[in-house]
Formats: sequence, structure tokens, C-alpha cells
Amino acid sequence: MFRRVQHLLKRNGATGGREVRNRFGALLKGLLCCAPCGTAMTHTHTAKGTRRYRYYVCTNAQKRGWHVCPSKSIPAQEIEAFVVDQIRGIGQDPGLLVDTAEEARVLTQARIDELEAEQGRLRHELGRHSRELRKLAGHSANGTGAGRMADLQDRIRTAEQRRTQVHEEMTALGRQLIDKKEVARALAAFDPVWETLAPREQARVIRLLVQRVDYDGEKGTVSVTFHPTEIKMLSREEVAS
Repeated sequence: MFRRVQHLLKRNGATGGREVRNRFGALLKGLLCCAPCGTAMTHTHTAKGTRRYRYYVCTNAQKRGWHVCPSKSIPAQEIEAFVVDQIRGIGQDPGLLVDTAEEARVLTQARIDELEAEQGRLRHELGRHSRELRKLAGHSANGTGAGRMADLQDRIRTAEQRRTQVHEEMTALGRQLIDKKEVARALAAFDPVWETLAPREQARVIRLLVQRVDYDGEKGTVSVTFHPTEIKMLSREEVAS
């Protein structure tokens, strides 16, 4: 599991991307959203003497004033610790495992359903274009409709390319569907690996596992959405080891 985490970190670049600017190892940078406002919450800090206090602040509250947002801000250490504890706890709670696996499955299946609908539209479009092209081909001897035929050929080529992309994505998504056992294997090893990582590495591991975190300051709730793909990959490595 440790080797797999290191491989994923290396794959994403040793110091590349957003993490270069993540000076304080903010675990939820780019992941935390204000649920009531539907906007991101940015990481910030204040200093008093030698102590630094970190916060996540709703961007809507920053731009329009505190009065427009029920969440406003939250201490960074508080919500980061909560999210980490949730990840730790999932592997020990059968009910949470079921919910997490189901959430990941629903998200993946929803995308598959979208692609299946697009696949149907592409099939219909290709059939319509092909029929029109064959009809025009019967009149090609006198040179009429040449421009339309060229346009149809371009449309068919574009639709076929998109159909191939859709098929490939659907195949990949099908492999990402995970069950409770796979989630358990991936998250059970989270705790021992977590303690071996530097703060910036911890932030990047959270990014590998978590797709987004929604904070509702009005209701006092936090919702964590996972990356099905990375859970699947971590699970496979755990089995292989």
C-alpha cells in the first residue's frame, strides 16, 4: 500500500501542479466547497506572534460579505481532522463501507448512463447521415450535392471518433465499479500509511482519494465524496501485495 501511494504521488509529479503553491500543506485545498453557496472555500491564514491560524473561507462571503453566507469560514485543522477521521473510520464501520461503496458506484453508474444516452444519439446521427449520403451518392454523376456530401463525410468522421471515445470511457468506467470489499481493502491500509507521509504528501493522498468535500455551516454537516478510480487502484495494489 505504501509503495502504491508513492507510485501515485510520483505519477502526479513530485512537486508539480497546485501542490507547489500549497505552502502550508492544506489537506482540503481545491476540494472544500460551501454547500449553501455552491462555491469553493479557499485556504487562508492569520498570524499572531509566532502562531499561525489557518482557515477555509467561502469565496462568496469574501466577495459579497459575511452576511450572504451561513458557512462563512471554518478552522482548517478542525475540518481536516474530521475528514481524515472519516476516512479512518470507514474501514472500521460496515455501515459506512456500504454507504461509501454505494456512493462510488452511483457516481460511476450515473456517468455510464450519460454515455449510453450519448452513444444512442450518436448511433441515430450516424444512421441519418449515412442514409442521406447514400441518397446523394446516387446523384453524384451530375456533380450536384458535392458540398453537402463533403459536409456529411466530415460529420460522420467526427461522430465515429466520438463514438470510439465514448466506448473507451464506458469500458474504463465499467472496470472502476467497486464493491464493499474493495473499499475495505483500500481504506483499511490508510491509517498506517498516513502516519509515514509528510504534510504535503498527506494533502496529495487526500486529493487521490477524495473528489470533493461539502461543508454546510448552517446545518453543521460535512459530506465527503470519494474518487472511485483511485480507491479501485489502491485496492488492486493491496490485493497484489
